[in-house]
Amino acid sequence: MNKTFYLVRMRKNYNIPEKKNYKVISLGLGQQSTALYLMSSIGFIERADFSIFSDTGSESKATYEHLKWLKNWQKENDGIPIIQTGKKSLYSDLIHGTNKSGNRFASIPAFTKDENGNVGILKRQCTEEYKTQEIYKALRKVYGLKFKQRTPDTEMWLGITLEEIERMKYPRTKWLTFVYPFLNVKSKKNGHDKVPYTALFRRSDCVEWLRANNFPIPPKSACTFCPFQSDHRWRDMKLNHPKEWNKLIRLDEKIRNSTQKGIEKPIFLHRSAQPLKEVDLQENQLDMFTSECSGVCGI
Repeated sequence: MNKTFYLVRMRKNYNIPEKKNYKVISLGLGQQSTALYLMSSIGFIERADFSIFSDTGSESKATYEHLKWLKNWQKENDGIPIIQTGKKSLYSDLIHGTNKSGNRFASIPAFTKDENGNVGILKRQCTEEYKTQEIYKALRKVYGLKFKQRTPDTEMWLGITLEEIERMKYPRTKWLTFVYPFLNVKSKKNGHDKVPYTALFRRSDCVEWLRANNFPIPPKSACTFCPFQSDHRWRDMKLNHPKEWNKLIRLDEKIRNSTQKGIEKPIFLHRSAQPLKEVDLQENQLDMFTSECSGVCGI
């Protein structure tokens, strides 16, 4: 089948208008990006052209149930088109010691401990490879670009809120503009502009807006094994999702010895650098998304 015909048909299937430049919502399926998607869909703020959810294959069951609800809502209410991309499972790739292309090990921000008990953290490659790159691939397909063709100027909308302002970043390429509607900021490679999209929003404001408009409150969005999550989430998995918890224990044990992948120190999913099944999970440990994770995950 002719590639151009396929791309045109894909745009029609998603009801995406053909444009020179697109405005795209990075849909993480958490509370903030869901609120952003719904606000844009119903005209509370400017309407984006489409949204992209990059699926790592490792979200919680509740998140996939939320995705199903959102897709149904989109069809029934002329919502912004939702493109779901990503065909690999990050969990499976970690178990087998490969990345999504089947080659080298793609590290998550897991923790290490040396012989003196000092705890370190691995470089995070998962967000770039399983989220960001997949979003850009989907974007290029919508544009119908051939190999080495330049991506047209594009706005990528991100649901970062006021209490997480340190997660705001500048794009590394000239064609891309990051838009933060909840912060009223557009950031480009060479600087940023203030743009009045709406009032400044915190995560709690997003939740209140969802409630006020009779929308369900989404669960926290993240891979079930993300090392940045709080003990509350670990504990909830252990107590309420034993099947998933056993999978996490298996992964934690599987990655412990990764010397063949060039990592000499033992690896742990939990920030205490202890085996997950032995950790005393306390309720007072907070998520590390705010200070550590990029603006793609956890929103």
